[in-house]
Amino acid sequence: MSGETVNLLFTELRNLINQYINYSDLDTDKRQQLSAHIDSMTLAAQRHVQPNWAGHMTPAVNELAALGQLLAALHHGNLLSPELYPELTMIEDDIFDFFCPLFGQKFGHATHGGSYGNLDALWQARKKFGVNTRIVYASDQSHYSVAKACDILGLQLQLIPSNAFQQIDIDALTLACNKQPPMAIVATSGTTSSGQLDDIIAINKLIQDFPCWLHIDAAWAGFLSLLDNSPLTASQLGHADSVCFDPHKSLGQPRPWGLLMYQQPIKTTTAPTHYLTQPPREVLPGSYGAELLLPLWLTIKTLGKTGLAKQLQTQLEQAREFAEAINNHSGWWAQHSVTGIVCFTTPPQHDLSILIKKGIFSTTELAGKAVYRAVFASHTTRSNVLIKALEPYL
Repeated sequence: MSGETVNLLFTELRNLINQYINYSDLDTDKRQQLSAHIDSMTLAAQRHVQPNWAGHMTPAVNELAALGQLLAALHHGNLLSPELYPELTMIEDDIFDFFCPLFGQKFGHATHGGSYGNLDALWQARKKFGVNTRIVYASDQSHYSVAKACDILGLQLQLIPSNAFQQIDIDALTLACNKQPPMAIVATSGTTSSGQLDDIIAINKLIQDFPCWLHIDAAWAGFLSLLDNSPLTASQLGHADSVCFDPHKSLGQPRPWGLLMYQQPIKTTTAPTHYLTQPPREVLPGSYGAELLLPLWLTIKTLGKTGLAKQLQTQLEQAREFAEAINNHSGWWAQHSVTGIVCFTTPPQHDLSILIKKGIFSTTELAGKAVYRAVFASHTTRSNVLIKALEPYL
């Protein structure tokens, strides 16, 4: 299926909504205004399907996932009452039977994204290791949600400097651990700015001397676990106590969609839940159901690991082609990551602000220096189209 199929879905959906608007009790002017708003929303949403969309981690939604989301909205079941929805329980089991082995983990639950995953994981870490210390170490390249989670949980976050490759500096982390052993270390697999991977093997060796909770924020780069010969393996990820991954960033799933996986099962709550037949797990999500399960389940059951890997390889190949094309031009520089994010600079006289406003590129900082950024999160993004957008500046 292609972007054309998504555009067809947009057209059919817009027509259906407009039918309801036209049969409403609104006067003619208000119907026209509302219809115009729907048209504007449809056009804005279709930008993500375009081959020149590389500004952010907001890919075109997979057609299967979009259909699954529609069915989920109509289903509306709640797994706080699993006895009523055995098919949802089966779907949840299918998802984690698929993903847990890829991430070297044994248990898991759905979340509303990586911010919730980081918060939930650090909550579990505090329960296990928070008696003597509340210190958490993470790279200065870690996602801002780590700082937010520590603030909510009353933890003391200390950011460790990163090296020239935007990875957590292992020597600096070692010095910090020698000075004050932490409650938890958060490793980043796929930094948001440049897509780099912390050295999980080195971090795992370090914590043999400093027992603590190791959480891996793989919200972006977790998709690498689907690929053969991946730089992010189940063996590496299996060293962690918990790992989070956002399928809505790289697998074309609708938000909110996140996975949080653990080595140990999560206990059920001891709080009174007399209105339920069984106590829920002590995790952040309360009510949830098909909306956090069906889009991804339909995708993996239809495409499988092979189909998803093929799509991901295409995205990574497009990123490599784009970086190579940039580096072939004098005065231009590109840094390519294994996760499909390309950071680049232009000669001083060029200003790409017009392309940024269109969502074709974005900006970020590397080592305090402003750079442009292309994110190959979408299976519809094409290198040659991005280069064509840059032709007036080359």
